[in-house]
Amino acid sequence: MLRLIIALIVIVGIWAAMAHLRRLPEKQRKSLLWRMLAWGGGLGLILLVATGRAHWLFAVLGAMLPLAKMLLGVGLQLFPLWKQRQKTASSSSPPSGPMSAREAMDTLGLKGEESRLTRDEIIAAHRKLMQKLHPDRGGNDYLAAKVNEAKALLIKRLG
Repeated sequence: MLRLIIALIVIVGIWAAMAHLRRLPEKQRKSLLWRMLAWGGGLGLILLVATGRAHWLFAVLGAMLPLAKMLLGVGLQLFPLWKQRQKTASSSSPPSGPMSAREAMDTLGLKGEESRLTRDEIIAAHRKLMQKLHPDRGGNDYLAAKVNEAKALLIKRLG
């Protein structure tokens, strides 16, 4: 009788969870489904260990999987920093020498004549490039310095 009640509770719980999942947006649904599967697997593992059907080491290894996933994520986030450290100092420093107006326009991706440029066009082109090339967003120091130098030169020439 106890098994029947537990089975009935599990079936009602699964039915309620599925009804709730159907109402959520796709991204939240996927996230919640993975969390539910992880919790269900963990509870099932605990039940197997408690009833003597699985060795306790198996449960410990299963409990370590989320920790391994988190450590892998942290490692992947730190990998670009490690790779950047491997670069030589000479490749990260911008070259010396003045930049021409044409080179500055090419750097910012601006077309046409220098005399027809407006301050707003220069700033918009600079902002667009810096969103992609900033060192905090995965770019490098050299490209960011070139883009900044091009913006400063063109704005200075505008007057």
